[in-house]
Amino acid sequence: MSMTGQIATLLAYAEKYLGLRKRDELYARNRILDALGLASYGEEKAGEIPALPDEILGNIFAILEEEGREFDRASLGEKLMDAVMPRPSEFEEQFNALYQKSPETATEWAYRFAIASDYVKKSAIDRNLKWKSKNGKLEITINLSRPEKNNKDLKKQLQTASTDYPKCMICRENEGFERAGFSRRNMRTLSMELHGEEWFWQYSPYAYFNEHGIAISVEHTPMALNENTVEHLFDFVEKFPHYFIGNNAPLPRVGGSILMHNHYQGGGAVLPMQRAGALYTLKSKKYKSVTLGALDWYNTALRIEGRDRKEISALAHDICTAWEGYENPALDLISHTGDEKHNTASCIARKTKKGYILDLILRNNRTSEEYPDGIFHAHREYHHIKSESIGLIEAMGLFILPARLKRQLGEIKLYLSGAKKYSEDSLGEDMKIFVPTIERLTKQGTVSEKEAEDLLRDEVENSCENILSNTAVFKRGIGGETAFKEFLLSCGLRD
Repeated sequence: MSMTGQIATLLAYAEKYLGLRKRDELYARNRILDALGLASYGEEKAGEIPALPDEILGNIFAILEEEGREFDRASLGEKLMDAVMPRPSEFEEQFNALYQKSPETATEWAYRFAIASDYVKKSAIDRNLKWKSKNGKLEITINLSRPEKNNKDLKKQLQTASTDYPKCMICRENEGFERAGFSRRNMRTLSMELHGEEWFWQYSPYAYFNEHGIAISVEHTPMALNENTVEHLFDFVEKFPHYFIGNNAPLPRVGGSILMHNHYQGGGAVLPMQRAGALYTLKSKKYKSVTLGALDWYNTALRIEGRDRKEISALAHDICTAWEGYENPALDLISHTGDEKHNTASCIARKTKKGYILDLILRNNRTSEEYPDGIFHAHREYHHIKSESIGLIEAMGLFILPARLKRQLGEIKLYLSGAKKYSEDSLGEDMKIFVPTIERLTKQGTVSEKEAEDLLRDEVENSCENILSNTAVFKRGIGGETAFKEFLLSCGLRD
């Protein structure tokens, strides 16, 4: 099919999936021609319309490459999709009309639209390797769709105040923006008010779970945990009761990948920690309508439940305030080193028919000579599986592991099954971190391919469990459980 045929197919695709009106087709066609640097258009009918735009865009790119044209695939693809999409206000008007029917109907439509417009990279996401751990507690993904950032990058990012436009990668000014190596031409966002402030919602291009999105402050201010945080979260679940929402801890090493701009993550999933039960429950002397449970989970997490969101919010604020100043040197818990703050938390909100739920995960980002990457971070013996920050999503039991593991585990599988002879000297540089693992597993002798796969999955799952235990500020079995309960009782709670 010629370029004209591909353009006709893209227009037909947009009419079917993106709401392109017949009246706007000529205008959209001319915008496509401009993006492709073409000055004429032939007569050719559209071909079969695919379910995703990848095939059409790929065909257009192939024609351009045959012609010897140089271009950036990502940037051009977004320009082409933007040419056939409604403007942000039209997108938002359609969402608001559907919201009047139900919030769930509106978000389902918006997410399908984000996929159809190629903003959410469904084809790339589908390539990720996913499974549940044998014990059923964790969900694990080897992320083949996007790069992860290391802790040094995040600390530098937090300390650097950008004067560029937009100021960071999640500012609302990115909607429709493009510069070399970065484009958001096909992004569409949704306005909302949280606790009297302007925020907006957008879906994540590389979603980690169903309808994974980000609520972002219109104002470019750093991540924070304060008296407004839980109010923001509860306002959000009032608007979208079928979603959960939570904040990444606002400190390097224990926070997310973007710390210079306040935002929350959420969506239409129930993550593993949200299924965890309580080891014991406590009541508040001051806030009598709520119940608190210490969760049976790897890290230090608790759950506050009740019908009165104001009481839940007030108790959460009391606990977070007490935690920010808490110290227990015997457990390596120091709240501040000079001006650097170490204690923080993630809060995760849900709304149910019975009322409100707020989960808290207590975090500490202190380093030491023994643990230069973080005392309560993944310890070095597990860096072969993951060394990056353990943010909100992973702290809740959904692990996003680096793409390198697909190749590395594949190579180790060859050694374990005898398909390739193991020699430390022949290992590539990024395989040397696996030497202890390879030598431990090969001691069992040669195994079948299936047995090798099982051994490697066990290695990944055990490492993920241990990493979450590393992040626990009150650890089990070494006085941590007692200290945790004493801390909760000091916050005005009782058995």
